[in-house]
Amino acid sequence: MSGTFRSRAATTAAVTAVITAAITAAALATAGEAPAAPAKTAAVVSLGDSYISGEAGRWRGNALENTGDKWGTDLATKCDAGGCTTDPRRVYGDTHGTTNTCHRSTSAEIVSAAIADVTAVNLACSGATTSDVRAGDPDRGQPNQLELLRAAVRDHRVELVVLSVGGNDLGFGDIIADCAKGYLTSSYTCAPKWGPTVTGQLDRLRADVGATIEAIREVVDAAQGAGTYQFVLQSYPAPMPAAAGFRIAESGPRWTEGGCPVWDSDADWAREELVPTIAGQPKRVAAHRGVRFLDLQDAFTGREVCASDSRQATSAHSAANPLPGTTAEWVRWVVTGYSAQGDRQESMHPNAYGQRALGTCLRLAHQRGSGDFACHNTPGAGPAKMVLSAPGTA
Repeated sequence: MSGTFRSRAATTAAVTAVITAAITAAALATAGEAPAAPAKTAAVVSLGDSYISGEAGRWRGNALENTGDKWGTDLATKCDAGGCTTDPRRVYGDTHGTTNTCHRSTSAEIVSAAIADVTAVNLACSGATTSDVRAGDPDRGQPNQLELLRAAVRDHRVELVVLSVGGNDLGFGDIIADCAKGYLTSSYTCAPKWGPTVTGQLDRLRADVGATIEAIREVVDAAQGAGTYQFVLQSYPAPMPAAAGFRIAESGPRWTEGGCPVWDSDADWAREELVPTIAGQPKRVAAHRGVRFLDLQDAFTGREVCASDSRQATSAHSAANPLPGTTAEWVRWVVTGYSAQGDRQESMHPNAYGQRALGTCLRLAHQRGSGDFACHNTPGAGPAKMVLSAPGTA
């Protein structure tokens, strides 16, 4: 009898469990389960300063012409039978002409990289320092890039973060302006002044770049976890060659026609000392912080402003304009004063061809997935033919 009792009890328990499960399922169905969150789209994100925001991306090479489409070089100008109209917002978006001149161009590196199956998110801003990336600068309309990043990671799964920053901390724009002033006034060379000044700022620069990396990591790691994305820190491409690489002699029209007003000794210092010194700082920081390093200092060799292997568009080339990236300069010249084109802040930045070249470098680095690389162009080829090598090798 006791065995019969245990059998009935077990049966009753089983039936009760089934009924309870059915009631629970019915309750959930009645109440309605919360819909699953939509899958986030993949994204690649750029942060930092003008060299990666796309500054000067308005220009396909350079041309000493103020009207029309500037011999095919001006992407902000559209011409038809009724004439030509110029609107920088076609390239830089709605920020142009306001206090926020980030100049995030349509040819910016992160966009030109054209990495498949991802959304390109450009948060960089022209003029940004390491502090501006972390905190913004309301006086200049600079956004807080970390806040923009927080918004981006809510909607996207980040595959790659790329950072270019530090040049404005060192006053790179002031250096260029002072070197140009020295050439125009024939009064001095700029290297003796700026060499020690830059050297004295390097320790602080490395600390600030490192702090910026950690601040960016904190945002992305909180959203999706550490180790779920690539982080690339990059250096800057040299905008001018050493003296032997100029196609215009020191006594020639480097200002009026070339847009590269610099003495030979300053050109040698900039290309052989300043650029490598600046490139060495993110390399050290990347190694210390455990992120990847992309060395771009030699990416424009032969394609710099006034380089002997490149040329500017002229009226004689009008049938072929814009000049192709195989022959045109990849760097925006120093606004000459003889031309009413564009903005001074575009000076000495990668133009549309240069941005595309850097985009190719980034895409190639992304495809490798890990490791540090230097990027170089292929002589006689265009921006699509960039190649990677180990850092420090040609």
